[in-house]
Amino acid sequence: MDPEGKRDAVLGAGEALFASAGYAGATMADIARAADVAVGSVYRLFPDKAALLAALHQRMEDRFIDAILRGWRAGPSPAERFGPMIDALLDEAWAVRDVMPLYTLTRDLIGATAYEPHRRMVDTIARLYREGVAAGAFARHDPAIAAAIAYGMVDGALRVWMKNPTRARRAAVARDLKTLFDRAFLRTGA
Repeated sequence: MDPEGKRDAVLGAGEALFASAGYAGATMADIARAADVAVGSVYRLFPDKAALLAALHQRMEDRFIDAILRGWRAGPSPAERFGPMIDALLDEAWAVRDVMPLYTLTRDLIGATAYEPHRRMVDTIARLYREGVAAGAFARHDPAIAAAIAYGMVDGALRVWMKNPTRARRAAVARDLKTLFDRAFLRTGA
């Protein structure tokens, strides 16, 4: 197996085992067995479970950033982009709903280390917020603060929704988030 194939196999096995057995219940040996690689290969790729968990988080975060950008580009103007962006995020969360607890676990476990699990998401949102301000559609708030607030709103809504992830609740979550985003960030009259 080539190095990238090994890495993908270990990430896939780690994701499945962390999601099913929990972080404490999955060992690096279990992950190696599930990935069909030697334990030493796992440790060469990831020095410990925390590093593997951080890599899994980054992989999932990449999916969410792609969803944010896909949704952002779908709206014709910044003032009309919240809906498509929220829909794209919720669609992505639905697609990975079986491992969403792993995503929130990762944020909670790894957040105290040098790796900041949500930093890239917040930076992406801040950049998009600056675009909306420059277009005259968004209120002039500090983009870093607006992005942190937006991230917190979505994170909280996802945590609530993932306790009972049904399609019916998805519609309510999307509607409420869009309303909150509009009220918090749109410039009056935009």
